[in-house]
Amino acid sequence: MPVYRDGELLNDPINPYFGNYNGDEDTRRKAAYHNGTAWTWPFPSYAEALLTTYGIEAINTARSILLSSEMIIDEGSILQVPEIIDGDFPHNLKGCGAQAWGVTELYRLLKNTDLI
Repeated sequence: MPVYRDGELLNDPINPYFGNYNGDEDTRRKAAYHNGTAWTWPFPSYAEALLTTYGIEAINTARSILLSSEMIIDEGSILQVPEIIDGDFPHNLKGCGAQAWGVTELYRLLKNTDLI
């Protein structure tokens, strides 16, 4: 997706990926926000989709996926889920340190399933 400011193209629309959310707002962070960072709120839905699709066969995989969120809960704002994570290693926590929809999606799935 091309990013423009004052009519000037600020990124390469053929290769828009920016794996780290840092730098100038217009030329780096805006581009990375939708073309390189990992959003946390859809993460629990992936585990839910596995359960919905594969049932009991996927319970161990879904549990592993959800419990891996412990890594981000223990880093940054304690017991919170950040808004985004860098797409590139080392996948640093970025954006808002305590994002409501990231926390509530994780909580919703953990509360409404037998995954923990």
